[in-house]
Order: sequence, then C-alpha cells, then structure tokens
Amino acid sequence: MTGETSEDAQALAERVGENMMGKSPVLHHWGIELISIKPGAATMRMTIREDMANLHRQCHGGVLFTMADACFGFSSNSYNARGVAASCDIRFLKPAEIGDVITATTSEIWRRGRSGLYDVTLTNQDGEKVAVMRGHSRLTKGMHI
Repeated sequence: MTGETSEDAQALAERVGENMMGKSPVLHHWGIELISIKPGAATMRMTIREDMANLHRQCHGGVLFTMADACFGFSSNSYNARGVAASCDIRFLKPAEIGDVITATTSEIWRRGRSGLYDVTLTNQDGEKVAVMRGHSRLTKGMHI
C-alpha cells in the first residue's frame, strides 16, 4: 500500500491533465476542451465547426475519432504513467452536424499491469449518442510529471 488517498490520486490526475493539455496543439486547434479528469476517467467537449466538415457537410469521422482518442488518452494516462493506444475500435452511430456541441466521456473498464480497456461515448448537445469507441491502452516508459 502506498498510502495515497483518493484526494491525492485526484490531484495527480488533474495535474497530469493540465500537463497533457499544454502539450497537445491539435486539441487547441480543434477547440477540444478538457472538462474534467479523475483517475481512469475524463470528459472533453468541442463544437463542430465548418472546417471540420466532410464532403456531406457533416463532421468528418476523423475529427470525432481524434476527440474520442484524446479522451481515452487522458483517462488512461491519468495515473501519471505514460501510455499509448494499442488499439481502438469506433462505431459512428449518428452524424455530428456543424454547430453541434460534442461531449466525450471515458470510463475505465479494466486495468492490470501495463494494459487497460476504456470505453468512450460521444454525445451531442441533445444527449444523443454520436459514436462509441473502445480503446486498449499499453503503458510505456516514463511519467508525465
């Protein structure tokens, strides 16, 4: 037992989240905000803009994947151990339209050793599911802070 309290773990997750936000230009470019982070979980938000549209004038799937992947990454790195995606599987359920406000929420399903599984749900401003993703993380060497 390390003696770490849940308050310590929460404070660490918040510091890691701030650190990661400061190092990710793509999140700032697309206006993806970190709303909350805690050990094994995160919530992010972005508004779909014209420059994110595909040829159908709806949000490009790659933008939604990037948001889901980012939220997954923040969750899986929230313990201050550096990790990467080993695999991700996304299902697009409903088009995201220009002007929609998309929220990504991640929950940790399982974590053991160097691996973890995380589910990400993307919803629009009406609470409708836009996409779901499952990510498998793998820890690498080092810490964020």
